[in-house]
Amino acid sequence: MRLELLLHFEEPFLVPYNYPRPLYSFLIHAIKLGDPMIAKRVHGNKKDIKFVASKLFPVGSAEKTDKGLLVKSGRVKLFVGSPAWPVLEAIANGLAFGIGQVHILQKRLLDVEVKQVETPKRLSGRKLGTLSPVSVYHNSPPNGFRQWDLSPVGQPNSPFENEPAVWKELVSRNLREKYLMVHGEPFEGDFEIEVFPENARSKMFRIKRDNRTGRYTQVRAWEFHFRLRGDEELLRVAWDMGLGMRNSHGFGMIGVV
Repeated sequence: MRLELLLHFEEPFLVPYNYPRPLYSFLIHAIKLGDPMIAKRVHGNKKDIKFVASKLFPVGSAEKTDKGLLVKSGRVKLFVGSPAWPVLEAIANGLAFGIGQVHILQKRLLDVEVKQVETPKRLSGRKLGTLSPVSVYHNSPPNGFRQWDLSPVGQPNSPFENEPAVWKELVSRNLREKYLMVHGEPFEGDFEIEVFPENARSKMFRIKRDNRTGRYTQVRAWEFHFRLRGDEELLRVAWDMGLGMRNSHGFGMIGVV
C-alpha cells in the first residue's frame, strides 16, 4: 500500500540534499500525533513492520543552492508505503492533526493532500526505478574495513572481489526477511534483480549523529533503473517496504519507470 502526499510548507521551502534525518524526524513526529503506540513500535522495534519513504520531489520550479533545492511554492510531493495500513493511516492522520506543528528545518507544514496509490498488478519483468536511493551495507567486510556501503555496480576500492554479487545477495536476504515479517512464513521461491549500470549513480548522506562524539554516520546510497523477477507476493513486499536497508529514513522506495 502506498500514499501520495502533497505537502505545502512555509515558502520558500528548502528540500535538503541531506534529507534522510529531517525527513525521518518529520514522519515519526506525524506518526506520534496520529498514533503514539504505532510510533513507539516503528521507532523502537527493529523487527516490527515499518514504512518506506521516497525523496521529496519539488512541485513547480526549484533552484539549486549549496544546501538543497529551493522550492519557491513551498509545495513538495512525498510517497510513503507500508504493508500495514495502520502505519499509513497514522501518518495521514498525524499530518492532518499536525498542520502548523510538524516541520522540516523549521519550515512548518501549512497543508496536506493525501491520495492512495494503486499497487501495480504486475511487477515482475517491468522496468523499475528508485524513488529514493537504495542503501545496502555489510557489517563485517574483509580486509579490515569496519562497515562498507555496497554498490550494485561495483566500486574501484571495494574490499569484495565481486561487490555486485554480494549486493544482490544482501538485497535478496533482506527482502526475504521482510516477507517473513509480513506473511509469517519464509519465502521459498526464486528472486532475481537486474540492475542497469548505465543509469546508476551514488550520493553520500548523513543519517544520524553520535551523541558522544558528535560525528555523523555517513551513508553512500545508489539510484538506478532495474528489473525484478519473481513471485508477485514477494515483489509487492519490495513495493510496500522498499529495497535494501534504512527504508524509513527515505531509502529504497521503488516505482515503475
